[in-house]
Amino acid sequence: MNATELFSFNLLGIAVLVHVVFVNITMGAGWISAMARFLAWRRNDPSLEIMSRRVFKILVVHELFSGVWGTIITVILAGLFPTLLAIATDLMFFPILVALSAIIVRIPSIALFWYTWGKIRPSSHSALGFVMALSGFAVPMGFRYIFSEITYPHGLAISLQGLTDVARLEVFYNPLYPPLILHTWMGALSVGGFITASFFTIKENTSPKFLWIGLWHGVVFLAAQILIGPWYLITLGDKAPILYSNLLGAAQSTINLLPMFTLKILALAALTVISYMVWRRIKRGVGEAPRYALALGPLAILIVLLGEYLNDGGRAPYLVLLGDKGLPPSPFSNVYIQIPYPLVFTILATLVIFLLGFIVTVYYALNKRFLTDLPEA
Repeated sequence: MNATELFSFNLLGIAVLVHVVFVNITMGAGWISAMARFLAWRRNDPSLEIMSRRVFKILVVHELFSGVWGTIITVILAGLFPTLLAIATDLMFFPILVALSAIIVRIPSIALFWYTWGKIRPSSHSALGFVMALSGFAVPMGFRYIFSEITYPHGLAISLQGLTDVARLEVFYNPLYPPLILHTWMGALSVGGFITASFFTIKENTSPKFLWIGLWHGVVFLAAQILIGPWYLITLGDKAPILYSNLLGAAQSTINLLPMFTLKILALAALTVISYMVWRRIKRGVGEAPRYALALGPLAILIVLLGEYLNDGGRAPYLVLLGDKGLPPSPFSNVYIQIPYPLVFTILATLVIFLLGFIVTVYYALNKRFLTDLPEA
């Protein structure tokens, strides 16, 4: 890779990683908020309504940043990878349409869910909450087809035969897609649960009952991930041997990611152990919330980061995989932009600094001043 291609590849990678983390949090938090609102109505339990409002605040803050980084990804693709964007929007028009339609529903439904609280019937408000939550899951349902196609170009292979109209429908049958989207959904629900559990361990929000609800969400969907993960890995071995070899550090690998894959397994084991310890302390929401429960959310996010890096960065030095071969970024890059190496590292370092600022702002918004002042009743 030359300096421009290195910059483009890494910039896109950082943006995708950050966006995926925020999306996982908003999807999981949205579901838990909607579920708590529904149970508050069905059980006539005002405390669950308070929980729903507090978890909704987690969604609101991260949805803001998720949208920002989603826009950044679009700008990067349009400016630095115009060919890839053109192919994607043509070949995967219908999956992208699904994702964009979901976004159109999700953004207004988030606002309506908040501003209609207490102003419409609880049954109607609960239904609106589920529209808000489920629309979030429909967004990756469309976009994950892009990741499936650049890992195993199922529809693209048909398109290259001149059957473009057929290919636009065939992308829906990519064999990598089922385990990938299920892994994505289960991961989001798990992350949402563990983030919720950590949130209700913080001093100003401590609640064993709410922590327990988040914890069992996290544990149940983490178990589902453990079952789906090997399915995805086996499918990669058959359809994307380069990525499979890189994950396991095989002799023919283009980049050895076995140490990072091992780190993900260790983080998963640590999350399992800590979950079990917290589970024993506050089973059924009774007991004192242990301080080490704070580690649940960060560990879950670390696992998401490692998993997404392995899935995306594991294709290096290629951008699109073609069986045991691949295409580098250069055929898809903007040839008119030339960036020197010193500027590459300067821009990337600046981006990381801004990212740290985002993280500090998220903590401040949730726990110090901004959203903690919103009424809960």
